[in-house]
Amino acid sequence: MPPLIKYPSSGTTNSILVTGASSEMGSVLIKQLLSNSGLEIKAMVHCSVVNVLGCEIRQGNLNNPGSLVQALSGIDTVVHMAALTKTPRESDYFETNVRGTQNLIDVCSAGGVKKIIYISSSAASLNGGGYSRSKLEAEQRIKRSGMKWVILRPSEVYGQRMGPINRLINWIQKFIFVPVIGAGQCKLSPVFIDDVVSAIALSIFNKELENETIVLAGPEELTFNDLVDRIALYFGVNRFKLHLPADLIKFGIIVTSRIGINTLVSDQIPRLLCKKNYGIDLAREKLDYSPCFLEESIKKNTITCKD
Repeated sequence: MPPLIKYPSSGTTNSILVTGASSEMGSVLIKQLLSNSGLEIKAMVHCSVVNVLGCEIRQGNLNNPGSLVQALSGIDTVVHMAALTKTPRESDYFETNVRGTQNLIDVCSAGGVKKIIYISSSAASLNGGGYSRSKLEAEQRIKRSGMKWVILRPSEVYGQRMGPINRLINWIQKFIFVPVIGAGQCKLSPVFIDDVVSAIALSIFNKELENETIVLAGPEELTFNDLVDRIALYFGVNRFKLHLPADLIKFGIIVTSRIGINTLVSDQIPRLLCKKNYGIDLAREKLDYSPCFLEESIKKNTITCKD
């Protein structure tokens, strides 16, 4: 869990609802808020279970506006991190990430919610596939909502067994060959989950922070090749990169999806390869953001997973 931070007084912010609370990041955020603030934290879930003591569980479905009315009753601030991140059907991204977000906005506006903090993605763009476009469109809906808003754009989040970077770290520890898309020159800026969660929490309590879009990336940009090398060096192993053309990987994804294997979806390839903004100067200024470097976070994550 992130280190305990003394947050400023919450002022009029008394009741916080976290959507997507059953996700890895949602659970870590809720534990952080409960440990530091003593506020009333509500966790909105759809199907999955949240096992966090001291947190009220509220049922809600972004695609069912009626279910959101009760979930949002008495809420001052919403942290909206619920999203569809992987599907073979592009239209599903827009159904959940755009229409679902609009449903949430409508009920928030009608119910007097004061502030919405939207957890978007550094991949939000027109060029990164259906997921990226859906997140960009959802951002636009948030900005037009009429409420106070903050949009946070995490880059490639890892830690607590979360995300593709975690899987890459585990792979490098076990196997001598590492699959790499294309030449391995796409840029990444992996960010540790604790750093993202701390920034989200601070954005809740910073009453002066509103109507800002803030990137939450790591402290450095790395090519995929560099990332593999750094992880291998940390664990003291030699690994060989197996460079595979992006089109070949997309073809393999299509073939495997037809037999019901959806480990990857084709949309994830352009999402990885698209150009992203990793500038964190605004996060440093507004949220006192100071993300840890790769090796430090791997060490922290190893200790956390053992605990």
